[in-house]
Amino acid sequence: MKHSHIPETKIVDWLLGALPEQEKEDVSNHLKHCLECQRLLEAWKDIGLKETAQYEAPPLSHKERIWAQAEAKRQTARAQRKVRIASGLIGIALAVSLFALRLFVPDGGRDDSHGRPGGAYRYEIVNQNDDIPIERIIHNPATKQIPIEPSAFFQQLDGTVWLNDETEEMLMEIEGLPPFAARDYQLWIIYANNEVKGELLTIRHGAARIFITGEDVKQFKQIKASLEPKGGSAAPTGPETFIVHLEHE
Repeated sequence: MKHSHIPETKIVDWLLGALPEQEKEDVSNHLKHCLECQRLLEAWKDIGLKETAQYEAPPLSHKERIWAQAEAKRQTARAQRKVRIASGLIGIALAVSLFALRLFVPDGGRDDSHGRPGGAYRYEIVNQNDDIPIERIIHNPATKQIPIEPSAFFQQLDGTVWLNDETEEMLMEIEGLPPFAARDYQLWIIYANNEVKGELLTIRHGAARIFITGEDVKQFKQIKASLEPKGGSAAPTGPETFIVHLEHE
């Protein structure tokens, strides 16, 4: 545990007092020295989890040293990830491995009733896998393939967005999402004018797929996701899990 971070699910269990005594002690000791895990702990406390275990915070000078080391490690990890992305290996692996997964987004149909001031949202979410033209989107020469960027606490995530402005379509596939009984993953669509629209994600076997079509696709600036209270939030409130910066013509 000294050489790696604590899984988020274990931190949640620690907060809830659900770990065996030895594991609880191990986590408490790890939290004394790991700023990354301390930040994740504070994020969960901020969104309402009650703390039943305790740890002693390290002195400020020690904390500052840990922060500098952690920041250096994060920068190295980001650089290594960009090299892997440039090679195209992540996108190819996901296109093959996620093709057979039968994953859905909520509400079991097409969402064409988005109301907003000044007019309706001009996009639809296709919820049935049989209606998603995966091969056509992925292999279209005009389609751009953009990797997701996991947050510091969700480095296990892998995913890709396929974006086509000509057909006004966007497909996202992602895996490595741990389940949380009391939280939902919520997708946030950020428009070029910084307007934000939320959509809940359904996670199956740690993975999700979402397909969006319509005029608004060309106005999407970013896609990101966060952990929110069950049923979703009106605006992002929980820990961010990943972000995608969309590239248009």
